[in-house]
Amino acid sequence: MNVRGLFLSMLIMAFFLAGFLVGSFLSGREHTITRTTPTTITTRVTETYTQLASTQDAVLKVAIPTSISTIDIHYATGVADFEVLGNVYESLFRITYSSGRLDYVPWLVKEYVQLNETAWLFVLRDGVVFHNGDRLSAYDVKASLERSMRLSGIGKQLLTDARGEPVVVDIVVVNDTAFVIRLREPFAPLIEHLAHLSTAIMPKSIAMKYWNGPVNSTQDVVGTGPFRLEFYEKGSRVELRRFDGYWGKRPAVKNLVYLVLPDANARISAIISGSVDIAVGVSPDIVETLRAQGVEVLRVTGVRLVLVAVNCLRIPDARVRQALNYAVDRDALVKELMKGYAQVAMGVASPVFPNAATLEPYAYNASKARDLLEEAGFVGKRLTLLVSTRSPKDVQLAQVIQQYLKAVGLDVEIVQIEHTAFLKKVFRDHDFDLAIYGPSPSSLYYALTYWRTNASLNGPQYSNPTVDELLDRIASEVSEVRRVELYREVQGIIWRDAPAIWLYFEDVLVATRPGVKGLQVLPFQKLVLDDVHVV
Repeated sequence: MNVRGLFLSMLIMAFFLAGFLVGSFLSGREHTITRTTPTTITTRVTETYTQLASTQDAVLKVAIPTSISTIDIHYATGVADFEVLGNVYESLFRITYSSGRLDYVPWLVKEYVQLNETAWLFVLRDGVVFHNGDRLSAYDVKASLERSMRLSGIGKQLLTDARGEPVVVDIVVVNDTAFVIRLREPFAPLIEHLAHLSTAIMPKSIAMKYWNGPVNSTQDVVGTGPFRLEFYEKGSRVELRRFDGYWGKRPAVKNLVYLVLPDANARISAIISGSVDIAVGVSPDIVETLRAQGVEVLRVTGVRLVLVAVNCLRIPDARVRQALNYAVDRDALVKELMKGYAQVAMGVASPVFPNAATLEPYAYNASKARDLLEEAGFVGKRLTLLVSTRSPKDVQLAQVIQQYLKAVGLDVEIVQIEHTAFLKKVFRDHDFDLAIYGPSPSSLYYALTYWRTNASLNGPQYSNPTVDELLDRIASEVSEVRRVELYREVQGIIWRDAPAIWLYFEDVLVATRPGVKGLQVLPFQKLVLDDVHVV
């Protein structure tokens, strides 16, 4: 019998003993208090036991719109990758969300201190073990971070400066639990970036085994997280099982199952029928219908900035790009297309980020847009608008944008393509005039690095030396007050240069059936399952 079972048995015996003693005490006396009968006690304890046992063995089923693209956290790129693998792996720091703002807190790290401008000392938390039973050590951290910087596209971008050069010179292991990260130059966003799951920690043995390529065996998917990988079928499902050796709070659910349901209607049917407990990727169009049927819908302001990227090499005149911004009525988009479940973009980064600037909006002004286009000699031009077929909402958005631009004298052809081909055209080939997508950064600095010259996620090929210089200065600035000023300055420049039509920040909408309690949702559509239980 395990400890939990022994505890419950003792609890039952204690209740019966209490009933017996109370009964003996009351016999022969005037009944001035109400006696609880053993039958009532038995019922209460049975209910308690049933609830605890049900919670202990509960299976939580989550419907997601896309399959994970990898089982290697350092190769993860998509929302589904981080959602699923984020329960298996952990980073040195964790991103939390409270009172409308993101924060970055120590996680696998117990404490840390900045030794000087280019050196940080970290001490690991005690008692952390991997799923294979190995104890977490500083050697695992060193191997994992070096592998992330070597192989992870996101990891490389997180730990490079505005020129694309690595900021980490070396990771020095002091002993099993302490290490020092030495930087080439001061790098203020270091802690925020060490919270990203692309820098998650795996055993040194596995990091070295897959030093030159992705993890290709489920047996080697080993982290320190609250769940471990049990089964993976690409395009269908992923099954995780609670790791009872987890160092942190023990999850209430024993099994976590992700079901891949690309069809939005299928996800909605599943949540209404109760065949799944949680559904992500809920469309704003269906929210009120779900609530009317007793389904709870959680809403959080998201980090995803929906935009229309403007290829700056094909449209180098900033007047044209600004005209495109004035040509679109964002308030109408949020009200009609998003049913109010979005925030009009008032800056280049979500308001959930500390130091995100609120800037002068591009108020809808078709007349001003037309004047700027005429001034630049751009009226009557024909443009292609690229959109991925993965998101029906993006396709609808493309059709609305097409009409807005037609009203100011531009002929726009919509080209719909499959998502993988879309990503290649936009971020590798840069073969487009306009393209609809939505970056989802994890920090303000990371959001701004999308716009640095030659950045991997700089689809529009925007380049401004002043922006690159300011990003360098932000990273090396030791004064927080001055850093805030620089953040605002660089955001203003990118906003006015308009390498995109800035539209809105999508709300993250997640549906749960009534029996699911304790769920928290982060602004980048990551479920926090620490306190989730099923009743």
